[in-house]
Amino acid sequence: MQLRSTLSLTLVSLLPLGALAAGCSSGDQTATRGQTITCTTDPSSGVVLRCEPTGSGSSSGSGANTCQDVDQDGDGEPHDQGDDHDHSATLAADKGGGGGDHDGSDDASKDSDGDGIPDDRDCDQHPGEDGMRTQLPYDVRPQLGAQATPVLDAFAARGGTAPQIVSITMDGDTWRLTELQAGTAFTVTQADCDHAGNRDVGRDRVFVTWTNADQTQTTDHLDIRYCK
Repeated sequence: MQLRSTLSLTLVSLLPLGALAAGCSSGDQTATRGQTITCTTDPSSGVVLRCEPTGSGSSSGSGANTCQDVDQDGDGEPHDQGDDHDHSATLAADKGGGGGDHDGSDDASKDSDGDGIPDDRDCDQHPGEDGMRTQLPYDVRPQLGAQATPVLDAFAARGGTAPQIVSITMDGDTWRLTELQAGTAFTVTQADCDHAGNRDVGRDRVFVTWTNADQTQTTDHLDIRYCK
């Protein structure tokens, strides 16, 4: 699971997600629950960029640098509410660690999440999406008045301690960036809830790069959704 450290380098209460998220912007169109969406992807990284209902506008549902997904929660993006589990076992099986082929030759027929879209076309199999998340959750939701260290809290939500963090960056915003980079706890205020984030009101996306036990580095994105 490798992403860019910043987009510029190469490019708790549960509520339905907004129309902008998961590396995916649905613009003025919002898919309905259960509808198939088609997303464009970055040619170099595979990261999901923009989504719209299949068959609307320029979205034909096929072609290079595109993927598809069934929008289970109706927010117009691949990430579905509640699908934020550790998928490492699924990833191991898909890579030959759990039976079946060991060379990926049947990827065109695999459908790991059972949504009717083969893995080789499924947006969930792209970097940072539901089927590829193992160490960071999709988002964290610091509540008004709570003491928060969002990035550290995100690693803790996966049941472990934070690894050695190399960098935390944001694109087009610097809200709470000083605290996030330093790992300093802060109290969530109404200003956090109301600020114009880089993903939505009260919502920021950060890119976290850390060092693994084998000294390799991994970068993943995390959405911080204040007061949601």
